[in-house]
Amino acid sequence: MIDEIGIEHEVWLLDEKGKIVEPAIYSFPHDDYGFLIEIRTLPHMDPESVYSDWKKLYDSFKYQAKKFNLRIVIKNEMPTDYDLLHFLKLKYNYTNLPDLTENIHTGTVLTHATGIFGSRLTAGTHVHFSRKRYDGRRVQLPIREIVKKMDEHFSKYISNSNRIFGEYEIKSYGFEYRSLPAEVPLKHVIKYAFKILEES
Repeated sequence: MIDEIGIEHEVWLLDEKGKIVEPAIYSFPHDDYGFLIEIRTLPHMDPESVYSDWKKLYDSFKYQAKKFNLRIVIKNEMPTDYDLLHFLKLKYNYTNLPDLTENIHTGTVLTHATGIFGSRLTAGTHVHFSRKRYDGRRVQLPIREIVKKMDEHFSKYISNSNRIFGEYEIKSYGFEYRSLPAEVPLKHVIKYAFKILEES
């Protein structure tokens, strides 16, 4: 079997006044709702490669932002800029974007699909879990078990940032765990994700 982990890290692009800037204007990869940069690694088979991939992207994005007198900021949330959201809602057609988020906890209604929670905008760290055979065929992972372990291990970070426990999304390669905030120790997250995969 081939086990792989990837990271999708949501960060902010801010101007010198601390105002959110739309990432697409400066050709940064962005989320579906248009107000977050997505630092997305390739899937890798070891923790060092995942972190190295993320670090190269992060440093590159920081350099690119600096050229425009902007900065990249890792922060769990920012105050809502209603004028920006109104503009982005029309541009990115929010009303037709599907919410594919699922939750292991029955009855949980709210999700982080939009990242918009009234007076605050949120950023997260998504962990991509994948297992496949050597012929490339996908192998079903024990999603509930993995999500539960991630929730328990990182409960302090999830609780302190008002994130929603138990979130995931099915993907063609496996699934994406979505409960972690942006401000988590990435090296530890990556190492623990591989540990869970090895034990599953």
